Amino acid sequence: MGRSKESADRNSRQRFSGESKVSSEEHQVGRKLPVLTAGRRTSLLAAIGAILLWMALPPLQIAPLAWLAPCFWCALIACPRSLKIREYLILAAVGFLFWMAALHWLRLPHWATSFGWVALSFYLAWYLPSFVGFSRIGVHRFRIPLPLAAGTVWAGLEVARAHLLTGFTMASLGHTQYRWLSLIQIADLVGTYGVGWVMIFVSGCLYLAARRVAEFRWALAYRRSDQACSDGTFLKTPARQLLSASCPIVAAGVVLGAVVLYGHYCLQVHAATPQTSTVRVALIQGSQDIRLEDGDEKRERIHRHYLQLAFLAARQYRNLDLMVWPETVYGGVLIDADSHPALPPEWLAQRKTGEEFLNQLIAAKRSSEAAMERLAYELDSRLILGVETVAYTKGGIRYYNSAAFVGKCSSDEVSPKTENIPDANELENLSTSAQVSEGASSQNLNRKPYCYLGRYDKMHLVMFGEYVPFAEQFPLMRYLTPLSTNTTPGKLPRAFSVRGVRFCPNICYESVIPHLIREQILELRKLGSEPDVLVNLTNDGWFWGSSELDMHLICGVFRAVETRKPFLIAANTGFSAVIDATGRILSQGPRRDVAILVTEVGKSGFHSWYLDHGIIPNSIFLFAVVLMIAAELLLWVINRWCRRPRP
Repeated sequence: MGRSKESADRNSRQRFSGESKVSSEEHQVGRKLPVLTAGRRTSLLAAIGAILLWMALPPLQIAPLAWLAPCFWCALIACPRSLKIREYLILAAVGFLFWMAALHWLRLPHWATSFGWVALSFYLAWYLPSFVGFSRIGVHRFRIPLPLAAGTVWAGLEVARAHLLTGFTMASLGHTQYRWLSLIQIADLVGTYGVGWVMIFVSGCLYLAARRVAEFRWALAYRRSDQACSDGTFLKTPARQLLSASCPIVAAGVVLGAVVLYGHYCLQVHAATPQTSTVRVALIQGSQDIRLEDGDEKRERIHRHYLQLAFLAARQYRNLDLMVWPETVYGGVLIDADSHPALPPEWLAQRKTGEEFLNQLIAAKRSSEAAMERLAYELDSRLILGVETVAYTKGGIRYYNSAAFVGKCSSDEVSPKTENIPDANELENLSTSAQVSEGASSQNLNRKPYCYLGRYDKMHLVMFGEYVPFAEQFPLMRYLTPLSTNTTPGKLPRAFSVRGVRFCPNICYESVIPHLIREQILELRKLGSEPDVLVNLTNDGWFWGSSELDMHLICGVFRAVETRKPFLIAANTGFSAVIDATGRILSQGPRRDVAILVTEVGKSGFHSWYLDHGIIPNSIFLFAVVLMIAAELLLWVINRWCRRPRP
């Protein structure tokens, strides 16, 4: 009776852990076969999964392999024995090598950026052992089915990766499927993270099915089909064993089928939703590789290069409503100031008065704006220009990475609510002479067809690429990077109106952060200026045509689906692109070559649930992971307390 109870307990443990019963005869045969040690088995499984995922990402982009890669990590999750610390370190090492290979382009801008390449890869490496370890808690401690536990943990970790250390979502699992439009439409419900959840769920089901089929073949080989399978149930016929193996396939088919059907429905709805009030936009893509040590001569050459392309676009395409230049390719500098700018040290050294400084500052400000207005007049088109802004503030000189808008001088070109946003960079009430000068300039501007109407300052900066953290408190840290100045982040999003269609610019890697784009749109909606079109200005000339261009483009595809708004990209060296609200790339510029992409975009009634309520699925994914970790820690503490010696 005791033996029967002991056998039943062992079968119950095997049922939940996924451990299969192996007879003594099978053990004898196993001794004759080469057996991998625990460390080697972990290394092999982790490496195969990492290699397959790398092959699914740019530059190879063999997308189907992304569905197979997690299967090998699921084998580690289902392993019935406890993984040792050394095995988790092996997983971290494999993760480090994966990210070093995937993000190799980070070494290209400057030799110093190689340190950032290594540091970022080291940080991201720990997500693989975290995924395996946290998933094992769900499977072995809380008996959650492997596909469900693994999918939720993966999605939760991707949410964390998008927020921690300023956020980084490039090379996400769901990004491998950006061409499968009917699959990625679910991003308007659960974001990019939801696409990753579906993929991990399907991969987990594939692993369970493959394992049960392998057990069935093993049982047939030894004519032991009446033995217990991995879930502890006694199968007397091969038909029932195959039925058990088919259950995960059915579950995967139901989930994937529902997602694809929803995607087809969204594509049909979008096709039946016409755009209104369309405007004609030209995206200017030049091809100028960039290095951090480039000086003013290279900057002037880039400016002339884009001038030639812009005038070519104006000649070839008539009646353009808007031209968009990439990030920081405009050769001039935009000058701005707040109400009481501090006098620069060099000005004080010359013993000049504050009024003289204010007058000269006003003249420089108007001159920088007038240069953009003349360019718009010569091109006969509104402009969104990637430009560097130098702002004189009470706290000193500030540098911004900006998107400047030059539009029609008529008042209907400016979104009223957006213009009422408090702007600390406007020049107001500097002095009596300043007010007179500004008033005269405004009267003259009203006679011009084009006026400088404002700018957007990049809000989300790249650490060690645009600023050095704690540099103001510890100035010596500036010497750790080749940066000559620290860029200041902007405070508010902006929307620029072109014939009634509002364009919301974002700059460079801001398109990589899903919640940033979503929050910008919601902020503008509160002000009554929700944008109709998103436009990304980026300068990827730093990366010399590498796979970074592909990864950056894919982020734009998912931002379009998540927000259900057209997404335009103007990129130096590529990839400029026109992406509709379903994530379909309508046109795309070449790699490291020039292009002029002309498209018509407008307002659309296509709606996104994720745009309004994206915080809900993101919080669910993240909370589920935190809850599992907290419960595991609590059980560990209780266990330790119960085992302590009693007095």
